[in-house]
Amino acid sequence: MKKRNQGFTFIEMIMTLSIVLLVVAFLPSLLDIHWLKSERGSSQRLEWQLFVQQLKNEVRESRQLECNGTTLILYKQAGEQVSFEKYGQSLRRRVNGRGNEIVLQSISNVQYEATNNGVRVAMTTMEGKRYEAFVTTFFSIQVKEQ
Repeated sequence: MKKRNQGFTFIEMIMTLSIVLLVVAFLPSLLDIHWLKSERGSSQRLEWQLFVQQLKNEVRESRQLECNGTTLILYKQAGEQVSFEKYGQSLRRRVNGRGNEIVLQSISNVQYEATNNGVRVAMTTMEGKRYEAFVTTFFSIQVKEQ
């Protein structure tokens, strides 16, 4: 009488290991998709923070600023004219009336208020979230009246 060993063969173990490795390989991408869906507003907040940082640099390099409703115009020392203006549902940056660099997306409203020591910016998103910032300068800046 022949004894038969009951157990897994080498081929069965290799197949099981390959299936487990495939599942483990796709697990991080599945988790990333889930996390992105749960943190939708965080990308807009990051976009706002980047915009404020860029605006700080631009304002501090300017000698004069002008506010026209939803447009902020900065006159730099080198003669450049940098504007931030609402463009559809976006906010764009232009230099000397040229270019179209989108700095904020999905916005419903933006307001600027210029003072001698900086500019106040208020932005409302399409979802109704409101962000505000005050960008100060290191020295007094000339505000151009309309």
